[in-house]
Amino acid sequence: MSTKPDDILKRFEGLQQADGEPEKEHTLQENAKQRALKPDHINAGTAFDWEDMEAYAKELERLDREGPGTRKP
Repeated sequence: MSTKPDDILKRFEGLQQADGEPEKEHTLQENAKQRALKPDHINAGTAFDWEDMEAYAKELERLDREGPGTRKP
């Protein structure tokens, strides 16, 4: 007797729904929506993009501390 993946998923989904939690979608579109709602963790870009982003974040921190017009080289 062979077990099809669809049968296993149906049994697994039945176990999850028995816990009382609503069923969540696991589609690329739903995952993209979840990532867009939580932009704190960005996982894209090249190493150079990250360096630019870190430099920009440091500049924003400096502006918060010292204010505009007091840039140090």
